[in-house]
Amino acid sequence: MRIGILSDIHVDINFMAGNPVVDGLAAAIVNHRIDRMIIAGDVASDYALTLSTLTEIETRTGVPCLFVPGNHDVWNEHHPSITAWQAYDKLASFHGNLASGPKRLGADWIAIGDLGWYDYAFGDPGFTIEEFDRMKIDDRLWQDKVMAIWDRPTREMHRYFLNKLETQLKTHRHRQIILVLHVLPIRLFTVQPPDRMWRYLNAFLGSPEYGELALAYNVRYVICGHVHYRRQTRIGQTTFICNCLNYRNQWHKQAAAEEIADTLKVIETD
Repeated sequence: MRIGILSDIHVDINFMAGNPVVDGLAAAIVNHRIDRMIIAGDVASDYALTLSTLTEIETRTGVPCLFVPGNHDVWNEHHPSITAWQAYDKLASFHGNLASGPKRLGADWIAIGDLGWYDYAFGDPGFTIEEFDRMKIDDRLWQDKVMAIWDRPTREMHRYFLNKLETQLKTHRHRQIILVLHVLPIRLFTVQPPDRMWRYLNAFLGSPEYGELALAYNVRYVICGHVHYRRQTRIGQTTFICNCLNYRNQWHKQAAAEEIADTLKVIETD
């Protein structure tokens, strides 16, 4: 099975005349002969647009999509009265949302995934927990503070996702696993070397506990996004892939179709 991998497509921020991100991604899926598409979060900063975009990609290509929400997907920017939990629950209506449960990929392979959150461990220990909880350094506010409103503290949200994923990994440990997150599972994928601001902001990029969990259960692939990098590394039997489309002011090409064609990564299951 040929599986396409991409994250952080931000169709609203990358909006131009027409719908070039969806056009480019649909063309790349067809041209790369993809059998299943994985999008590791941040489709849009509006759960309703995220849902319609995922449906459109499937309709135009005939290829099933698997998806985990990103932090932008649960933002309240366009729905100020809802919580992150409410947006998260609304995204469950998409049948390929891994937050609703694992999906089989043939006889031996399975995809397990969820948004994940952060525990500040990637931040510089010179900052206190109270300083991280403020999510603000100088005049830079980490927008999850005001746009992703959960019902529990930040590090407890991380623990919720970690425990949920471990339960699923334990259940399916006899299969070949693709673990899909939005947040980062390893420090290597954080902003390195960090300046003063990123020594603080790296705290909000994920947690090493997701990577440790993947290694403990011999996960074959870990897919993530969030940081707007494109990186890959292998630790033991596990390949870690961060493959973000990013904001268009970060692209190497001017045209969305060309950028997506260059960015889309393909893995093949045995």
